[in-house]
This record gives sequence, structure tokens and C-alpha cells, in this order.
Amino acid sequence: MAKRGRKKKKEEITIKSNETKIFFGLVLLLLGIATVSSPFLSGTLLEYILQFFGYASILWGITMCYLAIILIWNLDLKNGNKILAGLIILSITSTIFLSFWLPSDYIYSEDYIAGGKIGAEIHFQLVEILSKPIEFAFLIIMYAVGISLFTGIKLERITGVFTSLFEDVEEDENEEKAQQGKIQFNGDEDINETMAEEVPIPDGEKYVETPISTEETPKEPKESKKELEPQFSNWKFPPLSLLQNPVKQKQDTKIHERKAAVIEKTLESFGVSSRVTNISIGPTVVQYALSITVGTKVAKVKTLTNDLALALAAPASSVRVEAPIPGTSLIGVEIPNPTPNFVYVKEMVTELINSEKSYELPLLLGKNVAGKTEIRDLVELPHLLVAGATGTGKSVGINSIILGLLMTKSPDELKFILVDPKMVEMSLYNEIPHLYTPVIVDMELLNNALQWTVQEMNRRYRILKQAKLKKITEYHAREGAESMPYIIIVIDEMADLMLSTGVDVESKIVRLAQMSRAVGIHLILATQRPSVNVITGLIKANVPGRMAFSVTTSIDSRVVIDQMGAETLIGMGDMLFKSPASPRPMRIQGAFTDTPDIENVINFVKDQAGEEVEFLDDITKPTETETTATGEKSHSKDQLFKDALNVVVNAQKGSASLLQRKLRIGYNRAASLIDDLEAAGVLGPQDGSSPRKVLITSPDQFFDSSEEEKDE
Repeated sequence: MAKRGRKKKKEEITIKSNETKIFFGLVLLLLGIATVSSPFLSGTLLEYILQFFGYASILWGITMCYLAIILIWNLDLKNGNKILAGLIILSITSTIFLSFWLPSDYIYSEDYIAGGKIGAEIHFQLVEILSKPIEFAFLIIMYAVGISLFTGIKLERITGVFTSLFEDVEEDENEEKAQQGKIQFNGDEDINETMAEEVPIPDGEKYVETPISTEETPKEPKESKKELEPQFSNWKFPPLSLLQNPVKQKQDTKIHERKAAVIEKTLESFGVSSRVTNISIGPTVVQYALSITVGTKVAKVKTLTNDLALALAAPASSVRVEAPIPGTSLIGVEIPNPTPNFVYVKEMVTELINSEKSYELPLLLGKNVAGKTEIRDLVELPHLLVAGATGTGKSVGINSIILGLLMTKSPDELKFILVDPKMVEMSLYNEIPHLYTPVIVDMELLNNALQWTVQEMNRRYRILKQAKLKKITEYHAREGAESMPYIIIVIDEMADLMLSTGVDVESKIVRLAQMSRAVGIHLILATQRPSVNVITGLIKANVPGRMAFSVTTSIDSRVVIDQMGAETLIGMGDMLFKSPASPRPMRIQGAFTDTPDIENVINFVKDQAGEEVEFLDDITKPTETETTATGEKSHSKDQLFKDALNVVVNAQKGSASLLQRKLRIGYNRAASLIDDLEAAGVLGPQDGSSPRKVLITSPDQFFDSSEEEKDE
């Protein structure tokens, strides 16, 4: 006979068992509800609780209910220990504080309830040990610690609020004294009024009666303090209901299995033994992971791209071989999905909201070949280059990025400077509060905007230096995100920009790309003509983030992502994304944003901002470095300007190559000096490949004309 199985012993009920925790949690929940309601309801138990805790029983009851929920639902106490500690500290401090303000005679009376018996007892003990003034300071500190633990706000922010309150009180007192106009000076209280009556005031000047002070008011703290005032404190983010729901086609796995067999058979006919071990079905691309025999050259599989395209009845330019797949010993063969699906922005934003990761500036990229959502942080890139031929999804990708930022960032946290040479791509974004200035369509104004951004970058570095901080995230942790908003400059077409403005704008873009990361200024540069004249070496070296949509030739692919591959993309948002974190580009199907989605979000944003949006007019105005207030000639600040002037005058011809040889400098600096000499009236315009004509015969003529203009 088979032996009967032994019966399992029942779980013993101990103090650590779930049953015990739930029981004590329910009892504690009932007691917490009774404690919260004790100041409002009558009953013997409630009256006893009120006499013990006083009116602070409300906080004690909330603390009990919170601990009861942790026990009932068996939550991890480690995640909520700070909140629980904060509630306990606030409850104890409130109990003492309610007794602190009342006289001792009243506390001992029968009518006393405020802080309860426990609050009165602790209060008397503290007074005896510390004295009443020190007890008050102790209670304030305990409140700050309790609020910090409960809300997660750092103590620096809380103490800063108290400091600002005292500063405001002091400023109000100074203003009252200034309005009275009575400041003691050598025993005469009314001397300011007498001086104001006897001393004549010149016409056009304003007289302000303020206390005399020899100390200079620092400028930078005033600028940063002004930025601390949020304009949109009650900002509401656009809801997901504004975006259209995704439409999906059902995938037929049998088709993919048949194509896998075709790939194995085709490679076998060319002497490559392989086996498809995994099929990753992406939105628009299917990747077949191949395991090949040891000793087979990977390059041999790559050379069979056209043969695979023929066998699979796919366009030759759309079959891509990735060897190997990052992190594996497999080769990936990627072909277009016969039943493609778009990646909608609503999916991306939903994933972003539900994600446990925190992004300062989230970039909604799309989904990879395995169907996984890909979101990056622009702060980590820190700049992005977008390139692709016309109609490949470049503008849609930029709109998806902007829309994702509008869905998650308020105007106090993020500002845009949008540049649209085509005049129609970004016109929808005009008049949204996230803009520093209306969408720039004139390339001459862009030069001014970039110069303003360089000055803003330098100003922010001075603020960080005064605060003894290294980067903007540390400054935000202390002062709040609205204290120094992120700035993103989006240029939709770099080709028109480089052709119309040239070296001057390139130097500003390179300087921003090199230095602006730490102060929260980021660049998104896009072009449909990825040539070396548009995407120069200096720009590529300082813009590590790359989004390469389909391009026409492998040369263009090398310019964008430093390797071939982008010419095999299928278009319609299919791209290769490269970042400093991953040296090999990742294939992603970009997020799709339709015009109604953009209009819905923009209208929601505009309705919150009101009818009028304040722009900064100074951004597109010429700065003092370009045009002086007196109308003088604006010469180059390059230290070699005078040397370059002597070189071209002595040679009676001007060219960048001449300055390169004589001054031993690089081409960019030489070309910049040539442009400065032309602007100063020394050289004539460019005449094909011939050297420029020199318009003066002696350097003294140039300096004499400058002196005459100054005298006038």
C-alpha cells in the first residue's frame, strides 16, 4: 500500500505573520479614525483621547491610519519610513506647540484641552531644561525636519523660505523709513527733508529719498531672485485624451516563420550554415536573429544582402544586416514588416508617465525592432543632430519631441527658441508660453538670437559660480526648476542657415555646444542635406546625439552617424539613433504625430496662458558687440585683426589662404578675419576664385577714418 502523504503543518501565527499584522492593522485603523474624529464627536472614549492628545489628535489619528494601511496591505515599511517619521515628529511638535502659547495657570485648569496632557507634560519638561525662548527655536527646527521628511522637500528649500520671509520684513521696514524721509544724521532728524527742499534737482533726473549707503548692491542675486517668481504656478499638463488612440494591425506569425525558413535556405545555398533562433517583430521592421557556425566570416553574410532581398521579394535597399546584434553572438537580418504599425505619441507619453525613471528633458524617440519603447534624456546627450532626406519623417520626429516636452514640462521649467527657415513647419507653435520669442524665420535675426543665448549662458555661469554649484540640476534642487528654466534651441534646417550666414553662426553654435550643457541650454539641429559643408567637423564633435533617418547615399550616412546603414532604412520614421552611451546605432521606428494632435495640445496650452504671451524682445535685437550705441564701426575683437590688416594691405590682395600662411592660423579663423576686414571696408566683395581687392593703400587710412568717425 502506498503511504499516505504527510499533512502540511499549518502556518503558525506569530507576531511576524500576515494574519497578526492584518489584525493589529485593523485595530489601529479603528483607533486612528476614532482619534481623528475626537475633536468633532462626543463619547467617553473620544473625550478621553481628546484630553490626552488635545487638538493635535487629528495628526495623531492620521499617523495611526497611515501605519494601519502599511500593516493591512503588507507594504514595505522601508519605502514609507520617512513619511511615517515625519508624521510622528509633526504630531509630537504640534502637541507641544499648542501648549506653548498658553499660560501655566490655564494649562492646569479643568477646561484645558489644546495640547492635551501629553503636550502639557512635555512642554513643562522642555521649559525646565531649555527655557522658553530656546524651546520655541527647538519647536521651529522640529517642524522643519518633520515637513522635510513628510514631503521630501530638502531642508535647504525650507530654511530658504524662512530666510526670504525675514528679508521681506526687513525690506518693508526700509521702504517705510524711506517713505518717511527721516534718517538721523548728526542729531538732526529732519535733515533729509531740508536737503530735499534746498538742493535744486536738475531737469530729467529722478530724486528718490533712500538711506545713504556706500555699499554696492550685487547685480547677479537680483537677477536670480527675479527668476524665482513662477508665472504659471497652477499649470496643468495636457491630458492624454487630446491625443488620438493608436490603430494596430494584427501580426501573422506564420508569414514571419516562412521568411525565416527562406533566409536559412538562401544562406545555405551560398555555403553559410545558419539557424534562426529568434524573431523580433517591431512596428515596421522584423529582425531575424541568426546563429552561424564557427569559422564563418561575418563579412560573407553582409555581402549576401542583395541575394537575401531577391529571395525575400523585398527591395534591395531595405534589407539590413546587423553583425553582431549588440550584447549577443547572433547576426541580425532586418527586413520591412509586411503588416506595419505606426508608433503613436499617446503610447509614448503613457509609457513616460508610468515609467519609474525620471527624465529632466524627455525625448520621445519611438520603439526599437523588439517593440520596446525608447525614451532618452536630452540633458544626458546633451545636444541632438537630426538628418534625413525629404519625406523620411524628420519633421514629424521633431514635432514628436516638442510635443512630448509640452506634455510634461511647464513654461516655468522649459523655454524654446524655434527656428524655421521654411516658415511653415513650426508656425503652429507661435504664441505658446513656452517660447522666448516668436518662431524665427529670418536668418539675420537668428544670429542675434544666438548671440543673446551666448550672453545668457555666461550670465548663468556667473550665477552658478556665486552659488558655488557646478551644474543646473544642483541649482534646481536648491532653488526650484523655475529659478533657471531649461532652454532648447531647435533649428529645423541647418543648410539654409549655413549658406546664408556661414562662419559667424557656426562659431556661436559650436561655442554653445561646447559649454552650454552645465547651464541647461541644449541644441536640436536638423537638416535634409547632411553634407560636410552643413554638418562641419566642429559641429559633429560637439553634438554626440544623432538621429539619422533615411538618406540617399552611404556617404551621407557616414557624415551623420560615422558609418554606413542609414541608406538602407525604409523611410516613414524609420531611423538609426546614436548616443554617447551606445557607440553602435540603434534602429528605432520614430513616434508619429499628426497635425490634429499638435493643434489640440497647443490650443490647451494657449488657453491656460491667456490671450497675451510676453516675449523677450531683446533676443532678436542686435547686441552691443555687433552695433555700438554711438553708431561707430564695429571691428573684430580678434587680437590678430591689426596683423591681418597689415598683411592684406602690404600684399594688396586678400584671401583666407594668405592669412593662413602669413599668420600661421587655421582656416576658420582666417575666414572670419576676412569677413571682418570686408565689414570694416578694407576688402572688397568676393569675386569668384580671385583674391579680394584691397580698398585702401595704407593701414593709416583705416585708422584715420575711424578717428574721424569718432570725432563726428
